[in-house]
Amino acid sequence: MGKFLFVHFTGEHENGEQVYFSVSEDGCNFNDLNEGFSVLTSTVGNEGVRDPFLIRDEKNEKFYLIATDLRIGKGEGWKVAQEKGSLSIVVWESKDLIYWSEPRLVPVPLSKAGNVWAPEAVYDQEKDEYLVFWASKINGKHKMYAAYTKDFINLGEPFEFLEKENDVIDSTIIERDGVYYRFTKDETISRIIMEKANSLTGDYELVHSPILASLSGVEGPEIYEVNENRWHLIVDRFAEDLGYAILVTDDLGKTDFTIMAEEDYDFGKNLKRHGGVLPITDEEYQRLLKYYHQKNPVLEGLWADPDLVRFGEDYYIYPTTDGIKGWGGSAFSVFKSKKLRDFTRQNVIVDLTTEQVPWAVGNAWAPCIAEKNGKYYYYFCGKRSDGQSCIGVAVSDNPTGPFKSSEEPLLTPELIKAENLRMDQMIDPSIYQEEGRDYLLFGNGDSGAIVELNEDMISYKEGTVKEYQGLVDFREAVEVFKRGGLYHFTWSCDDTGSENYHINYGISKSLFGPVEYLYPVLEKYSERNILGTGHHSIFKETEEDSYYIAYHRFGTPLENYPEGEKGYNRETCISPVDFDEEGLMRRVIV
Repeated sequence: MGKFLFVHFTGEHENGEQVYFSVSEDGCNFNDLNEGFSVLTSTVGNEGVRDPFLIRDEKNEKFYLIATDLRIGKGEGWKVAQEKGSLSIVVWESKDLIYWSEPRLVPVPLSKAGNVWAPEAVYDQEKDEYLVFWASKINGKHKMYAAYTKDFINLGEPFEFLEKENDVIDSTIIERDGVYYRFTKDETISRIIMEKANSLTGDYELVHSPILASLSGVEGPEIYEVNENRWHLIVDRFAEDLGYAILVTDDLGKTDFTIMAEEDYDFGKNLKRHGGVLPITDEEYQRLLKYYHQKNPVLEGLWADPDLVRFGEDYYIYPTTDGIKGWGGSAFSVFKSKKLRDFTRQNVIVDLTTEQVPWAVGNAWAPCIAEKNGKYYYYFCGKRSDGQSCIGVAVSDNPTGPFKSSEEPLLTPELIKAENLRMDQMIDPSIYQEEGRDYLLFGNGDSGAIVELNEDMISYKEGTVKEYQGLVDFREAVEVFKRGGLYHFTWSCDDTGSENYHINYGISKSLFGPVEYLYPVLEKYSERNILGTGHHSIFKETEEDSYYIAYHRFGTPLENYPEGEKGYNRETCISPVDFDEEGLMRRVIV
């Protein structure tokens, strides 16, 4: 049994006329992705879409998603939509179902039409082109029209594809054993008719189906094969606002459908409106879950500034203890997991209120850790008795401690003055190791800096401090990793108490910069109440080109925390990181 991706819209409410994703393992029970929010948003034409349809381009290994350029929610009504509507189709394309092109409008060269509705497409093997078909109203009547395309950029000359005594819309087609089956909404009583032909654009003959003839108040038919000799025909019960129902057959040629009992299927929380169902592979299904069904936060409770690492077979997160006014935590804990989920808290590893750290009195912030020669070096922030922040280091033979701290801090605010750095505080260390050499990046204020550590990892080499140039809108928490011959820099911007806290991205050919700023890679997602996303670490799997970003966001539900206090009530999340064809980081999907 295969897996399925259902693309659809959800109605005329706010944001309802956009593209939503749902997936299924059996073709009967669907789960909404992206927490039930839209995945794709149209910014072209009417800035809304209906009737999305997804087709696989086997030859070029890509997907096209096409949709009606229409937003009834604007309030112009159905008369305008039918007589003065858009004459374009909205098109997205993707290589992997995750990262999509910007939407584009593809004009339909049918000048006398009042609209272009519910476009779908099917590959014509003989012509090596796609037949795109849709409904248009001309001279007061809806008919189905079609045109060929190779690339969903330009359409050929349209031709009439289907006309009946009354209006027809919403056609869908499936081929089986050389026979093409076409299902269409006949507006006479809003029912679905079935036809068949021996060629895609040949003469279709009406096929009588008692079950289809008995249904009314339905539209948006979609047909897909669930497994060998079993097909599902789904229809949108729009007249009663009940969403989709499933009809089943084991032989398309027999036209013998049965209506599946409602308790035997579930289309998920969102009410599904006209869309398309695409069979997908197990790998594609898992990838969709990885990006659009993330299970965040990954730590129970309030934790911030996470450093995500792997030692041996285990994953660890070293965070700041949060949920304390004024970021006044004094102790650090560690979390451990055999995978990138289900972390369990191990123990407190460093406590600034004890004799463990002689120089510090509190404000335990933003740790990071590195391994060298079998020892673990834990770098952390703390305040001295004079209220100034410093970066200290503690050492252990084990990732979970016990850790022994140096008597004095490693980096102090005096270094800021001595090196004339554009910094406000000596905080936010991150470690970078390359070819046996070790570096610490740090800083808060107008820019970050880097310093090389000595072999002992608890002291630094004099004269190696260098301030970075090019960290646009820098506030704090600069990180770096190397991939594809480039150094990839990320840093946090704005204030951690702001919902606009975010992560910027840039590249350099040198570890020491200057950095070429490119764009933000992690920002808030207000619609889903994901705010204040920042202060992160980027982790690479040991033997894979697979990366993840650990970061914090405002604690959720947001209403649990008063305004003005969300910035020190934060939770830790993990999301996958990807790169485009040029080797640059993609914007993180959260």
